[in-house]
Amino acid sequence: MATIEDVAREAGVSPSTVSRALSRPDMVSQETRDRILAIAHQLGYQAIQQARQARQQASTSIALLVTDLENPFFATLAKGVQAVADQHGCNVLLYNTEEDEIKEDRYLKLALQQKIQGLLIVPTRGTASRLKELDDLPTVELDCASGYAGVGQVLAENVRGTVLATDHLIQLGHKRIGFIGGHPEVSSTRERLEGYNQAMALAGLVRDPRWVDYGYGLESGAEEVTRKLMSLPPQDRPTALFVSNADMMIGTLTALRSLGLQVAQDVSLVGFDDPPWAKVMQPPLTVVAQSPFEMGRVACGILMQNVQREFVLPPLNIRLPTHLIVRGSTARPR
Repeated sequence: MATIEDVAREAGVSPSTVSRALSRPDMVSQETRDRILAIAHQLGYQAIQQARQARQQASTSIALLVTDLENPFFATLAKGVQAVADQHGCNVLLYNTEEDEIKEDRYLKLALQQKIQGLLIVPTRGTASRLKELDDLPTVELDCASGYAGVGQVLAENVRGTVLATDHLIQLGHKRIGFIGGHPEVSSTRERLEGYNQAMALAGLVRDPRWVDYGYGLESGAEEVTRKLMSLPPQDRPTALFVSNADMMIGTLTALRSLGLQVAQDVSLVGFDDPPWAKVMQPPLTVVAQSPFEMGRVACGILMQNVQREFVLPPLNIRLPTHLIVRGSTARPR
């Protein structure tokens, strides 16, 4: 059976040129395209290609694994994926791993049994080892990176977003700023901590190690950490807090309310992510906003390019912009 390499060899061009001649004729000269088409017809390749494309259009399926579908961020991300998949007539198999490595392993096996042609995944801490076994499956990671170099990634500008948030608090006059991170082994947490450290260092502020702690992405974890930070002696207690995700922000708000502390008046707050409820809180929350819909849309677009080609493109690492939205939860320290 003729392959794209056979056609390229006979035509004296690269396989990518053959692919463009057949799918994007505007990208090659007419002479080159005519020669490639003649050789493809002679070898029977074009008929094979058309049959393969017809099969793909009829049965293309991809899997999307997210870590928490109850989180509006991941629900919106899934909508972005679905929007692009629908344009390509592609089925999306959706799985919720709940950051459980065992569930992730089980769902990946289920997805492979369904003959998926591509994978979109929000990694858990065990994802890298599993992706090594799926080296020929087009894959794109979203939101955080597993550490496996062989896949594409669509992530947020975590460092820059956290620098903006921390610098905003510093400009208001805060010198004691607490950092409540997600899981310390997750790449997005490490990057947000890097942004916090950069901003503090650039401002010449000494960072007390007690001001940095982890809620492991959980509402209950952030509530516990907030209580611990607010129990420090008054001269050491943070006057402002940066909270790494929306779920943990709920825990922080719960702890502050139970301690009788007022947001902005007693403690300034900045969160990463802009959930729908952030703007209707009293006071409304200052946040670092990112676009989960765009993240899903871009990641699925990259995956579709790879699924529908004869060869996989080199892995792309795309960073989507974040921006600071200042609302009422931040103020000058007392």
